[in-house]
Amino acid sequence: MAAPTRLERGFTLVELLVAIALIAILMLWIFSRGCLTSTIVKGQLMACLNNAHQIHIAAEAMATDGVANKDSLLGWPGDLKENGHITTVEDFVNVLVRNEYLCRGDLKVFTAAGCKAYPCNSSSSSDRNRTLVPPFAEEYNAYKVYLVKKNDPADTLFLASKNYTYNTPLNDPNAKPFGDKGFVVFRKDGSGSILKKAQAQNLPLVGKLTGGGTVESGENCLNPGPPAP
Repeated sequence: MAAPTRLERGFTLVELLVAIALIAILMLWIFSRGCLTSTIVKGQLMACLNNAHQIHIAAEAMATDGVANKDSLLGWPGDLKENGHITTVEDFVNVLVRNEYLCRGDLKVFTAAGCKAYPCNSSSSSDRNRTLVPPFAEEYNAYKVYLVKKNDPADTLFLASKNYTYNTPLNDPNAKPFGDKGFVVFRKDGSGSILKKAQAQNLPLVGKLTGGGTVESGENCLNPGPPAP
């Protein structure tokens, strides 16, 4: 009688073990890629939070000096806009640089994953009015700057990463920075948080808008996103 063919006798134990090992390696590779991506995003979010802290230190120092010296040219962004000294984030950054709360080399703190850094090189400079050249455009800025004022509560929102629109679901995977993987907020009192997609509409965690509003607009943000639905 003829010997059974390979198809008739099925897999050997060695072949079965090899197949299991290959499947295990493939699953481990897929899992590792997911963990690696998650670790990278967490690191980017933490760097964004640390950068927001540095911006807050500069803004708070300027606001404190403004109060101490009764100088309307120095203050929180909401006070400066109300006094007619700024209308854009670029204006606010120029005030920080002009008054030496930040220098050009510090402007890398405004960048984050997927956003360009301000070109602080030998070709960048300030004109005689100490306005940045090249201009500090929104392409160099990873944050929304909210119009917090000196009389606002401590938990009023000061900064948020641009992928977040106030009181709106975090659903755009292509929004810069971080897509829908998380976002950063920083408040007037110097507290900051890395928040998850599910927390985008949890306003006690996020913070208040100046004046107690709930819809993001030019009335409470220097560079607002689309209005909440």
